[in-house]
Order: sequence, then C-alpha cells, then structure tokens
Amino acid sequence: MFNKNCITTSATAPAKYIIIGEHAVIYGKPAIAAPLNSISSIATITPTESNNYDGLYIDAPDINLSNTLDSIPKTNPIAHVIRQTLTAINHRDPIPANLNITSTIPIASGLGSSASVSTAISRCIINYLGHTLTNDQISNIVYKTESLQHGNPSGIDNTVIARGVPILYSKSGPIQYLRPNKPLYYVLADTLQPRSTLDTINTFKKQSNIHPTLFKEYIRAIGTLAKDASVAFQAGDNISLGDLMTKNHVLLQRLGVSTQKLDNLVDIATASGANGAKLSGAGHGGHIIAQVSKRTMPIVVKALKDLGANPLTTVIAP
Repeated sequence: MFNKNCITTSATAPAKYIIIGEHAVIYGKPAIAAPLNSISSIATITPTESNNYDGLYIDAPDINLSNTLDSIPKTNPIAHVIRQTLTAINHRDPIPANLNITSTIPIASGLGSSASVSTAISRCIINYLGHTLTNDQISNIVYKTESLQHGNPSGIDNTVIARGVPILYSKSGPIQYLRPNKPLYYVLADTLQPRSTLDTINTFKKQSNIHPTLFKEYIRAIGTLAKDASVAFQAGDNISLGDLMTKNHVLLQRLGVSTQKLDNLVDIATASGANGAKLSGAGHGGHIIAQVSKRTMPIVVKALKDLGANPLTTVIAP
C-alpha cells in the first residue's frame, strides 16, 4: 500500500572517474575507479494531492522531459529505472507525487552521468516509500538500466557510484576497497566532445576482430597495469601511478579509442607538471584525468583552463 505519510525526499549520487583499466574491464580485467563528489545528480520526490492524475509525474529539465510515468516509454532510461526499483521493492500502487531530477554531471563525457542519475532516482524512490536496500541491490537495479543504454557495460560505473568509495573492480572477482596511505591529487579536463559509450564499445569490438592477437595482448597489459596501480594507489605513490596511467593511455591509443583532442590534453597536462595522464572513460571524447601533486595541481589546472577544458580537481584522502 502507498504510505500517505510520505514526505518530500531527496537523494544524491556522485559522478565517477576511472583512474586506470577502462575497456579491459569489460573483458574481466581489473580497473580502478573513484567517486567524483564535486558534481552530482539529485532526485527529489514531493507528494501531491490526488487531482486529475493519481500517479508519478516526472520533471527532468536537463533533458527536456516532463510527463507522467505512465506516458513515458518503458525503454526510456528514467522510466526504466523507476519501474525496476518499484519491482525490486514489490510496490504496485500508484504514487501521487512529483519527481524532479537534475544533474551537474556533463552528459556523455565519461563521468558516469547515466549511472549517477539512475542511482539518485532509485535511492530517492526507495527512501520515499520507506524501504531499505543495500548498495549492491541498488547497483544491480541501475546495472539493468545501464545495460539498456550501453549494451554490455562492465558494471564499474554503477558499482563505484552506489558504493561511493574508490574500488578495484573486476567482473570476475570480488570488489576491493582502496584507501591510499597519503592523499592522491587529480585533475580532470573536458574535451567538450560528447560521445556514445555504446558506439565506442562497438568500435572497440571491431578492433578485436581485425587484430585479435594484438588486441588480447593490449587487454592483458592494461589488466597488469591496473593491478600494479592498485598497489601504488594504496601506497599513495602518485609518481608510480602517473607513470602507469600514461602507459595505459598509450595502450588505449593503440586500441583506437583516443582522439587528437584527448592526446593534446594529456600532453599539456604532463608538460605542465602532471606525473601522468590518460583518457578516462570510453574515449572518443569526454575527459582526461591527470595524476598530480598538491604542488603541481594549480599549475596543471591553469594550463588546462587556458585551453577552455573546464578542469575539475579532486583529492582522495587517506
């Protein structure tokens, strides 16, 4: 039954960035990812009096969506995650309320905007209706919607966003929480070139068919870099991490998912004092991530800002 005592409820979810291991993670290799809390998605449900419509009304101004849940196609990601969430908590009654969804995460930029929005929506609905689900249960709900949008995603986005801490993730093994002994400093910069994760993954698959032996060699090499990076991460060794990230970028270049703009930003970041840099996410646009120190962070930020790359900074504390 619907709880008539429901009150206005909000939930947020962060963005994410991949430090090392994207693409190879789809093939069962490990990857390191962390939440980016400076930008986020927020979902807010406000109860309404039952008038002409006794159901959930969706307002998502960022994507020009404003309609009743019943009127939105089931394949729409927002409608999909709502329905998946209601199924998970076995809720079948109408929900007379307005659901407002906003996000400060750039769309199609490698920062997990879709998984973040879905996580915020799912958490908001669960809390509003008085239920409790674990982070893993919410992550599983969101993964189904991610699959709808991206085909066969690795699951790293929904996992790190739901858990909200840095992780070493693998489809074929347990998730390992990562915590550095010393602060780790990062700068992210935007190519301002949106891309489709699904299109990039499909292009990546074509590469595997053209040069299968080299492809497997590069994937194995990225997996090895990620394992080494997890050790450097926990030691707070930003110099070794930077070197491993740059090596990862070279492999991603060879796999055909970088672009001239991504390469230019990587070069500018390293020339300005970053210990290393690489694309972050699917590639073919989106963001780069640079491993910096406390001292070099403002220098790298200025260099990237002068290029109009909208740099973001983040620190992973011990």
